Amino acid sequence: MSQDIARTIKFRDICDLFEKLKATKKVVNKEDVLKSYYESFCRHRDSFRRETGLTDEQEETGESSFYPILRLLLPSADTKRDNYGLQITALGRLYIRVLQLATDSRDAIMLQHRSGNMYRDYGDVVYAVLKPRCFNPPSDLRLSHIHQMLDTIANEDTKVKEQELIRFTEKASPEEQKWLIRLLLKSLGLGIGEQRIFGILHPKAQEIYLRCSDLGHVCNLLAVKSPSLETSGSSTSAADKKPDVATLNLNAVIRPFHQIRPMLCERFPGDVQELMQSDVLYMETKMDGERFQLHIDNGRFMYISRNGVDYTRNFGASYDTGTLTPKLRGLLPLSLQSIILDGEMMVWDTIQKRYREKGENTDVKNLKPERSWQPCFVIYDLLFFNGKSMLDHTYIQRSYRLQKMIGEQEGVLQLMRAQKITSVEQFNELFQQALDNKAEGIVLKKQNSTYQPGVRIGGGWFKDKADYIKGLITEFDVLIIGAFYNRKRTFVESFLLGVLQPAPAGSSHRHEVFSIGCVTNNTQQRGVLNHTLKPHWHDVAKEPPPLWYHYKATDRAGCPDLWIEPQNSIILQVKAADLAPNGAFYTRKSLHFPRTEMKRDDKSWSECMTLQEFNEICEGPAAIKKLNKRQLRLEDVTTKRKHHRTTPAERRRLGLAVYEKRCRLDPEQSTSRLFEGLSFCILSGSAGRHSKSQLQELAVQNGGTIVENPLPNDPKCFCIAGDETFLVKRMILQEPRVYDIVRMEWLLRVTRKQELELRPKDLMAATEPLREELAECFDQYGDSYNKDITDASDLQELLEDMSLNQETLEGITLEELEALEDQLMGENSKSNLNLFRHLYAEFHRPGGDDLGRILFRQNGGHVVDGLHEKLNVGFVCPSPGTDDDSHKRWLSEHPILTEEKVLSSSWIHQCNSEGVLLPMKCLN
Repeated sequence: MSQDIARTIKFRDICDLFEKLKATKKVVNKEDVLKSYYESFCRHRDSFRRETGLTDEQEETGESSFYPILRLLLPSADTKRDNYGLQITALGRLYIRVLQLATDSRDAIMLQHRSGNMYRDYGDVVYAVLKPRCFNPPSDLRLSHIHQMLDTIANEDTKVKEQELIRFTEKASPEEQKWLIRLLLKSLGLGIGEQRIFGILHPKAQEIYLRCSDLGHVCNLLAVKSPSLETSGSSTSAADKKPDVATLNLNAVIRPFHQIRPMLCERFPGDVQELMQSDVLYMETKMDGERFQLHIDNGRFMYISRNGVDYTRNFGASYDTGTLTPKLRGLLPLSLQSIILDGEMMVWDTIQKRYREKGENTDVKNLKPERSWQPCFVIYDLLFFNGKSMLDHTYIQRSYRLQKMIGEQEGVLQLMRAQKITSVEQFNELFQQALDNKAEGIVLKKQNSTYQPGVRIGGGWFKDKADYIKGLITEFDVLIIGAFYNRKRTFVESFLLGVLQPAPAGSSHRHEVFSIGCVTNNTQQRGVLNHTLKPHWHDVAKEPPPLWYHYKATDRAGCPDLWIEPQNSIILQVKAADLAPNGAFYTRKSLHFPRTEMKRDDKSWSECMTLQEFNEICEGPAAIKKLNKRQLRLEDVTTKRKHHRTTPAERRRLGLAVYEKRCRLDPEQSTSRLFEGLSFCILSGSAGRHSKSQLQELAVQNGGTIVENPLPNDPKCFCIAGDETFLVKRMILQEPRVYDIVRMEWLLRVTRKQELELRPKDLMAATEPLREELAECFDQYGDSYNKDITDASDLQELLEDMSLNQETLEGITLEELEALEDQLMGENSKSNLNLFRHLYAEFHRPGGDDLGRILFRQNGGHVVDGLHEKLNVGFVCPSPGTDDDSHKRWLSEHPILTEEKVLSSSWIHQCNSEGVLLPMKCLN
């Protein structure tokens, strides 16, 4: 039996290491934990080699290296083992059967992951179910047994997989089973990345791995001093245990049939002139296929995808088998012994003599020989030739070498021929030609760039596409009509997008929506989106969409978990690479690779793109519809573009990071501390009065902080609104209310007075806590309980807001109102403006004293006719040519008016002048 250090290491000890790493908070401290373990392993390794008779001079072959542990620490980087073919659904069924759980029990539902739960990953779910049921102590299973079991699971059928797992559950503790689940799902969640783990082994460990994609080879090379790592002329002794960083020849580790991580392109920065000054540029067409490497050694072929998956069985391991390799005979150089080529595997249509795009539902890995489509390998680069690495050669050297040795055949093997860029105008013209030819985009490569495996930023390669250029392609204002949960159903991961078919005018029919694509919910406003839409979602499983909601219910990719009424939804402005057929969505073409540009707060839901408008864009004979709406301009390729890169940690925090985004105003502009500790979101300004930016400056000048999106239920954040835009109206109508929306006039008033006072009248919408707080200080009309009104304008505003109706007047008598008036105005005060409030009068010859009649009414008098039941006084207006007979007739017609109740209208003038009610003097 061969000696293997994996036989001396217990799996439970590795699980303890994982637990310690996961429990440690800071990444630096995690590194210390792992470094301490690695040093302990090195001491154990030295002891193991002495016991087994291995000397330092003997090269490491794997029996005593760190490889058995490293492949567990980095399960996704272990290319020696195929995928396990086990996902959460299969693991859940297995544990339900092993534990004999009822399928509708709470634990069974958790294991099937059919609903959200409090656990962070599936390993925690399994552990929570096992803990009260499994009492196995920590096992004595060794790493050799674990790796043998994982190999079996990866290589055998489902029945054998289940048998292996059942045997493991009979021996392992719940903690060990939890970590095995995570290994099978290749998601440990240790909180420490690949680069840092490699760095603990050796500063150059990751660079070695990027050149061979073989963890075992990395561990073997770093275990002892290997001659293959030395540069020529190195004098380092072979007894050294680890290679010196200065003497590492990284390219010496490159071997055929071991993937070299492909070099990637960074986004074109926008100014081609600046790039041309740094180096000579060559332009290639960006192909819309699948990145592959072709490895050949002594007549044996291997095809490796970008993700490290071996597809040799499909394309052929020799000239006698496969869909591509037999056609390569005669195209490769006669002197070929070994070679590694980097390129793109495309689908070639032998009838139409063109490349098929991925959007046309093609899969180059599974083409049938009898069809008119065949694989075609487009060569980008030469990485290795006849035992020598070509990575350190410049791009132009590698390109020249390729053109000299490779024979081309249309639709089988072709070279990517680059064009040298000599001027900005030429680059603009070539780029436009690529777009006119329906290419995905272009690639720029610096003449002196070397091939750097796994590198994207700073390598000297740049990519540009039409959808990277502002205003070049069509934007779609589409409606969110549905949503998809993440795997754990804890949050909305993506949205189903749709267009609207409005109901005919005057019709009783409803608007209809049609699904056109799906976009990831990863914008900086995703927290706001989720919060706004959450109250309006309908669960598809419990409440299927109605007939006016058109989607593909039979296709999982197009059948959402949630749906929403259009009037409760939001418009997103999205871009897409193109429009392509997709059976998951209702329209004949759908958005291909869409991404969200912005949330359209300025548009109502009914202003989204209609079905007719979308179909007009889709028109055309081609299966793939490009969306370029104008020609390329020089400024598109000579103006620097803003592109903000975020780290993975920042992207995970996007839901909350949006609230930390501040308006770029100088805090030193503050002249007051009135708003210290408060933040403001300026929703809108007022046209012709105050712009949004002016209001932002005003808030900052008084010590406030500006946020671009308000945090829900934040008592220290106020939304300021001038004009009632669509966004403002929607936020006002939102229930429950989570934002305090204040009128712009409040901001202007308090900054002018430098007095922070908030009244109910200042609010357009308020949260429940703020309403309750204001109710303790103000009555229903907005009058303060503890502060007197000192300004007439404030009183006028207060009175204007009071509405008299039957309910408010009920129970109040006229005598009570008059007594209150006398109390407020003074019974005999000249300020009393209701002198005649008790008088109901008819005027005889009213045209003789119009002013008297007006003054009577202004001072509360009531002008009535002679038949009114409350008539209690009459006024005779003096006029030239007074007729006594006429006066007597008038008196006879009003028997209720006795002689003493008939007065001259001059009495009104006298009372008004004195400001008091004078004794009545009858008309003589």
